[in-house]
Amino acid sequence: MGKYFKYAVGEILLVVIGILIALQINNWNQHQKDLKTESQILNSLHQEFKTNSNLLKGIIEVNTDVTNTCTILMDVSLHANKNKINLDSLLYNALEGKPFISSNNTYTEIINTGEIELIQNENVKSLLFEYNRMINSNKSTYSLFEKWLEEHILPYLAQHISLRNIDKYGAMAWKKSSRFDHDLSVILNDRTFENLIDNNIYHLNRLNEEYNNLLRISEELIKVTEAND
Repeated sequence: MGKYFKYAVGEILLVVIGILIALQINNWNQHQKDLKTESQILNSLHQEFKTNSNLLKGIIEVNTDVTNTCTILMDVSLHANKNKINLDSLLYNALEGKPFISSNNTYTEIINTGEIELIQNENVKSLLFEYNRMINSNKSTYSLFEKWLEEHILPYLAQHISLRNIDKYGAMAWKKSSRFDHDLSVILNDRTFENLIDNNIYHLNRLNEEYNNLLRISEELIKVTEAND
């Protein structure tokens, strides 16, 4: 009986050892798969934030031009060559703040699938969370800017001048000017207009401050994922 007992124990040990080896091999295989998936995620993030970085640089440039246009409008009555300035075009450009629509397919996917936990670099995860928080904040800021334009600047302009003459420099591209009086000196010499443009510059500067912060984080994410480029 002792002989059969030893034989049975030996068989059990062999089975246990076999199971442990199989588990170890399975864990090793899963680890390799996770490493491969992590590398793919980092590659995708790297490309995604390259795109975001370029988008942000373009938007910051546009908003800076719009801010400069607003500054010219505030001081146009003092300009020596004010009669040569196309004020309708300036007014159109002064209302052209740009929103930032982030490319975030990879981030959304790894959050929804839980694969963000495969990223071993805690700095990458921290930057991603900070970026997403700032994106949500920026959406609110831009919504306030749009509301400001729609509820304050546009109603003021519609009451005092012809929007048709301004819109011909945009997508509507009117061929003919408005048949109504369009005396821009009325608003250029109005303190309310100056205050509206001043506040518009405030909104644009606030947007650009957030865009620059998003650009900084994007550039950091590009650096920490560049080994996977």
